[in-house]
Formats: sequence, C-alpha cells, structure tokens
Amino acid sequence: MDLRRLAGQVRGYRGVRRKASIEEVAGALIPADSPDVIAAHGEDAAAIRSGRQVLLLAADGIVESMVGKDPEWAGYCSVLVNVNDIAAMGGIPVAMVNVLSCRDARMRACIVRGMRRACDKFGVPMVGGHLHPDSSYSSVDVAVLGRTTPSRLVLSSGAREGDAVVYAMDLDGEFTPGFPFSWDTTSGKSAGEVRRRVLSMNRVAPRLTAGKDISNPGALGTLGMLLEASGKGAEVDPSLVPIPEGVDIRQWMTAYQGCGFVVTCGRQDARGVARSFGRAGLTASVCGTVIRPHELRLVHDEQREVLFDLARDTFGCAKPDRRP
Repeated sequence: MDLRRLAGQVRGYRGVRRKASIEEVAGALIPADSPDVIAAHGEDAAAIRSGRQVLLLAADGIVESMVGKDPEWAGYCSVLVNVNDIAAMGGIPVAMVNVLSCRDARMRACIVRGMRRACDKFGVPMVGGHLHPDSSYSSVDVAVLGRTTPSRLVLSSGAREGDAVVYAMDLDGEFTPGFPFSWDTTSGKSAGEVRRRVLSMNRVAPRLTAGKDISNPGALGTLGMLLEASGKGAEVDPSLVPIPEGVDIRQWMTAYQGCGFVVTCGRQDARGVARSFGRAGLTASVCGTVIRPHELRLVHDEQREVLFDLARDTFGCAKPDRRP
C-alpha cells in the first residue's frame, strides 16, 4: 500500500474539495444561540430539544449530473442520503418532504418513481413538498425529520483523545453502473435487511462518543469532517478498514457508502461496538485512535503520511470555539 499515492487521490477527490464552501454559508445562517438547538454546525442533522425527545432535521440534494444521467437513481438516492443522515445521529427517520424542479414530465416520473421505491424500502413516508414544473434545470432535494432520545444522540463533535476509531460498512453491494464512486448496498436487499442496518446506529449509540455516515467525501474524508467538528486528530491504518474482495482501495476510500459509518468510542467499548454492527449485517473493524494533534495521519507498516492538516484544511465543520 502506497500511502502517499492514496493520500494524494483522497485530497484531490471532488467529494473532498467541494466541502470547504460549506463554512461561508453555514457561518452566515446557523444561529449561534438558540435555547432548544442542541447541535447544528458540522453535524449530519440539527438536533433540537423537544420535551423528552430530540428532533433531528436535515436536508440534502443530488448533484445535477446524476439527475441528468439517471433520474430514477437520483430520486432513490435523494431519500437514501437523508435517511443515512438521521441514522448517523443515532436517530429514527420519521417523514420527508421534497423540492422537485423539472419541466420534463418523463424525467419527473423517473425521479418520483425512484423516490417512491426508496420510501417503501426504508419505510419513511414522503408527506409533502414543492414542484417547479417550469424550471430551466432539473434537481431533486429532500428534507427529513427524525427523532431520538438524549441518551442515543450521536454528534460529530464528541470524539475524545484516546478513543478508538471504528469503521462499519456493508460490504455486500456493487458499484452503480455509470457511477464508479456509488457503492449500492440497498437496492438489492429486502426492506427488512436495509432497515436493520440503518437502525444499527440507534442501537449502538449509547456507547459512542461521535459518529458520521460515510458520505460524499468517502471513508477518510468523512473521518476528516468528524475530527474537524471535534477539534481532534487521528491516526488510522487504511489497511484495517473493511473492504470488499477485489475492490481497489483508492476507489473504495472515495466511495459513497450505501450504508456505512465511522464512529469513535472508548477503547474498552470498541470490540463490543464492532460486534453490535456485525449483528446488523455490517462489517466493522477498529482502525485507529483519536489523537490531540489536529491532523488525520495515515499509518501502515513503516509508512506515515499526513492526509489532512486540520489547522489549515477545512470541510466547513469546525465549531468557532474549536478552531486551532
């Protein structure tokens, strides 16, 4: 394994580079002080106190190129990515709404068919939305409401020095034809299998200190986001990250996971956490350690490479009081 080559590909990946712009938008919009908002900046979903529950609110959109190339898959993924954001917070998705912009009736039908299929698969109803039938572009965006409890709320910002870094991934899948970085683990499974994997984070949540779903920046980029939100660094051996047989590690480390998480937990809990994910059908492994220096370091045998210097590199996830 050539760590320098791997690090160069991950740093140059579009899914990593495009995250930096988040900071200027989020910093201008997200309130600094709201009594019922537990967490917002740098998280997969906003966490809002509501009596004895925590409400989770998130939104996501699908890149324009995917909508144009495969509108049905884009519709499906618009649901999947939002469900994963709620799952990453230790939550259970409740309902969704959408904003659909498309003037082509046949393309609209494909997008809606994909959304319908995903809603049925994940068991989350689409309860409303807004349609632009005369827009000059085609896009699909979805917002999701979820719920959890304070004891099962998982934040991106809670990693502690000395914690174990655990990756949990569904290796039973395939890359989507035409989309070499989309690892599909859900469309070929039953609704029961998919939902059991999604809810694995809710079950293991009380033993975690931080977590995120592996999304557009890939396995290592997503860990970088978690570390930036937590104001920490980590040392990780990429050879310990679960990987399907025959898949190139550089492609794998930049893949969007149909169902995959990176979490941190106390060392004493790491094996139990991995076993819990395993019972849900995910392959989990302890791959590294959270450290104080604000860097994500790759280590393997005698090789060492700084992937991200989080004092300089940004994903837009740093809290103002966590900046180095």
